[in-house]
Amino acid sequence: MKREIEEYRKTPVQYECDVVVCGGGTAGFTAALASARNGADTILVERFGHVGGTLVNGAGPLHSFFNLYKAFAGAEKTQVVRGIPQEIVTRMMEASGSPGHLEQDKGGNYDSAITLIDWEIFKDVAFTMLEEAGVRILLHTVIADVIKDGERVSGVIIEGKSGREAILAYPVIDSTGDADAAALAGAGVVKKHDTTSAGMPFGMTNVDMPRLVEFCREKGIVNQLIEGDKGSSTDHVIRLGFELKKIPEFTEFMEKTGMWGPLGFSLHEREFTYINSAALPDVDAASTEEYSKAEITLRHQVMKLAGMLKQYIPGFEDAYVSWTPASIGVRLTRIVECEYDLSLEEIVSGKRFEDEVYLYGFHDCAPRITIREGGYYGVPYRALIPKRVEGLLVAGRCITGTWEAHMSTRNTVSCMAQGQAAGTAAALCVKENILPRYLNTEELRKVLREQGVYLG
Repeated sequence: MKREIEEYRKTPVQYECDVVVCGGGTAGFTAALASARNGADTILVERFGHVGGTLVNGAGPLHSFFNLYKAFAGAEKTQVVRGIPQEIVTRMMEASGSPGHLEQDKGGNYDSAITLIDWEIFKDVAFTMLEEAGVRILLHTVIADVIKDGERVSGVIIEGKSGREAILAYPVIDSTGDADAAALAGAGVVKKHDTTSAGMPFGMTNVDMPRLVEFCREKGIVNQLIEGDKGSSTDHVIRLGFELKKIPEFTEFMEKTGMWGPLGFSLHEREFTYINSAALPDVDAASTEEYSKAEITLRHQVMKLAGMLKQYIPGFEDAYVSWTPASIGVRLTRIVECEYDLSLEEIVSGKRFEDEVYLYGFHDCAPRITIREGGYYGVPYRALIPKRVEGLLVAGRCITGTWEAHMSTRNTVSCMAQGQAAGTAAALCVKENILPRYLNTEELRKVLREQGVYLG
């Protein structure tokens, strides 16, 4: 029997605000911007020393601002995600931190266009945008508990360098990715570790990218490729995916570990900036012990794979590992039971909703699963409203119950769009002094359109 410790503790109310955003990933960063820009006094709580979440911690390129038009003859090219997410890209291009939206030369049936981001530049640009909007930012801080008044969430308990403190706010946005605040608040959540893989992308520097591509072409293993101007006379490789399992020295190792790909991109000369291959199945990232074991195992995998690339693959002879993420990447941990749960059938058929708050046109199982005729589908506001608690909105990879549907909604650009919708909704709730579930969605959609969101 486990021992329990009960302690009486008084927690000082250190902050009061209109809206508190829990987690500064792609959804949370965008939510905080939207909330503050719509007039709400907003605090953003983030566990790391930067915002951006998986975008700057190993998620790779952004998928996808556009529909999958290249996979369908005659399909119209439509940028379906705009608003704040597009503003972020524009700001990054102005800061020389992104080449913008790039079309796939090879592999366009997987994604017609991708958008690369220089992570270090993003961290600076993101803070600038938050500061301009007047968002109060608390870094190196985690959500320890929530404050409830009956069934209504009225704030959060945080822990950071100043100890344990309280933030009073209404409403609260859970953009932690793992649905930490929702779970603490008593919202219905489902753990999904039985279908969850964890990964650890990494980067290598001093890579001869033209030689690597030449080798992959000779072996016939290239499956994705984008070439473009990187300011080099010889190196034009932007994105590269190849089937490493077909190389005999790698087959057994990759099959045994569950590795795939790799798939990556190169932003700078002699740099394979992002290599996505290391993976583990069935990781319960809501378990401290399992999360820790997965982190250690994947770091071993990365260094083993890097050594094998140096030994066996031309172009890597003089390369070395230049970065690994601050934590492993997990696609799915907890799913919040919301008022509406998108199904795979609705996604692939391009279903539209009266209360939709953004459109999306990419599925991460392409080309096996694609949206009909290269179109797009709507995501309803109800998908961001938990069933069992009041005063709470959710945004990010904690929505959509089935694995197949989640493979679309969890993508970073989709999470950004969710964040703008949730942040805007929260600010409107403050203005009208109402619960999120009773917000007039026509008014919300009107404001979103005015702020650049494309709703068809």
